[in-house]
Amino acid sequence: MPEEEEHFEFVDKRRTARPAGEADERSAAGPAASAGGAGQKDAEEEASRHPRLVAADRILMCIDILQQGAWIALGLVEDPVTNKVERNLDDAKILIDGVASLAENVEPLVDESAQRELRNLVAMLRMNFVNQARRG
Repeated sequence: MPEEEEHFEFVDKRRTARPAGEADERSAAGPAASAGGAGQKDAEEEASRHPRLVAADRILMCIDILQQGAWIALGLVEDPVTNKVERNLDDAKILIDGVASLAENVEPLVDESAQRELRNLVAMLRMNFVNQARRG
């Protein structure tokens, strides 16, 4: 007795903002529409939805990640993974130094307001490090 094959269709909905049921223009037009310049058109549409990040943007993203880790390591913010407040001053020092280094490198690439915010961030992290170190 032959086994029946299960049939399923995989639909990747990550690349579309169209409501369910609306067909993709290429699939509605058939195979000829997907040949040629369609790939380039998709790439252009994707680029317009997600603008290219410049170096300063990427560095600022790294600073944000490191400063969040620094606040957690200082024991001033709950760790979202463990749901605990724990202090690790060795990690905090490394993270704060990383924030300071990246802030120094990105300073020429950002406006005065952002420079001021970065300097304040580094100062606040360092001041809180000293306060936490004094607490023992």
